[in-house]
Order: sequence, then C-alpha cells, then structure tokens
Amino acid sequence: MAKRGRRPKLTIARAKQALEQAGGIRTIAAEKLAVHRSTLHTFLVRHPALQAFADEVEEVLKDVAETRIIQAIRAGEMSTVRWYAEMKMKDRGYVRRVEQTGAGGGPVEHTQKMDLSVLTDEELEILLRAAERREAKANLKAA
Repeated sequence: MAKRGRRPKLTIARAKQALEQAGGIRTIAAEKLAVHRSTLHTFLVRHPALQAFADEVEEVLKDVAETRIIQAIRAGEMSTVRWYAEMKMKDRGYVRRVEQTGAGGGPVEHTQKMDLSVLTDEELEILLRAAERREAKANLKAA
C-alpha cells in the first residue's frame, strides 16, 4: 500500500482502468490517476501498447456514438437526421448556409481603418487636403 500522503504509483494496469473509465479521454484519466495530463502523456509515449489500448477505447466509444446516431435516425428524430445530412451528405446538397445582411436586408457595410503611422508626411498632407475638400463639399450641400 502507498505511504500516507503519497500518490499511488502509475502502472499500466491502473492507467488502463482509468482510460477505460474515462472513455479514452486523457485529461479525465489523468485526474482519476491523480497525475498531471502531461505525466500521463509521457507514460503513454513510453508504453506504445498502452497508447494503442487508449486509442482502441476511443474507437469503441466512437462506434457506440455512431450506433446511437443510426438509432436516432431510424427513430425519425429530425434534429439528428438534419445534423447527419449536413455533416455527411454535402455532396448531395445538404449544407447549412448562413447569410448575413446589413440594415434592412441590404449589404453588410464595413470600413477598413488605415494605419496612418506608416504614411509619410507627404501622404498625410494629401489625405488631409482630400478630407478638407470632402468637408467643404458637404458644407456646400448642407447650405
């Protein structure tokens, strides 16, 4: 038995059990083992057979999830049918398209701000004169 206050030693058997309980999710398995996830990662790298075991646990869980998806589709759960179609049937035209519009359904307006700090004094002077001309035109229209 481990000494008081010390963590139990990380073993292949304990790691297998934690990985299986955690469905192959390394972070949760590390918590169950009371080690940091990087410690578990290093342990997996040092034990390729354990890494293969963890990968297999994940694959089994994926199979379970896929089975549930198929069952939901066969049961007529339309949200699952729609989701499946959007994920797997793009080649048949089932895609989710989101359109964005501006005010009143018009185009989205955006302005790009220029970084003036990269301009020379001459370029800044040209911009200033253009802005002054634009302001003068606006004032004439308002009058």
